[in-house]
Amino acid sequence: MRPVLVFNIQHHQEIPSTNDLAKEEARNGAAEGLVIVADHQTAGRGKREHKWISPPGKNLLFSLLIRPRMEASQAPILTQIACRSVASILKKIYGIESTFKHPNDILVSGKKICGILVESSAKAGHLDWAVAGIGLNVNAHPEELADQSTSMAQSIGKEQLLEPLLHRILDQLVKDLDAYRA
Repeated sequence: MRPVLVFNIQHHQEIPSTNDLAKEEARNGAAEGLVIVADHQTAGRGKREHKWISPPGKNLLFSLLIRPRMEASQAPILTQIACRSVASILKKIYGIESTFKHPNDILVSGKKICGILVESSAKAGHLDWAVAGIGLNVNAHPEELADQSTSMAQSIGKEQLLEPLLHRILDQLVKDLDAYRA
């Protein structure tokens, strides 16, 4: 049985990218469970280098370092696991129904509420590490979001505390990763 994952959460007011910092830490040998959280990213991005725009302090922007024991060819499943984990929390805790837009977006009523970017490094055909970056629109107002985007506050009519939401998503993500590994 795998030991319980302990999160090492590092909070930053502003950095270019949570994924970039987490990848740098991974290359320097950081342990699984490192979480980089930012109130604001100046160079946040998604798939194909699309910009992730988020007003400071309004949304949940974080990256989790994992060191999964899996073949590199299985890496794409990590994006789907992360999407399902976030969607599960949105539904179970907040009553928000969502759908997926392949390969890495979560939609509510056809509008993007969350984007996930998983980046990884492999050695000898096995993953050395993976960083799951999650950008979830939580408290942003419509005028603060890109077109065709929404937020949790818009969906349920009230703002949410970011820290408890972060912990719920991290806990669900670890459960879902463990279930996949089993």
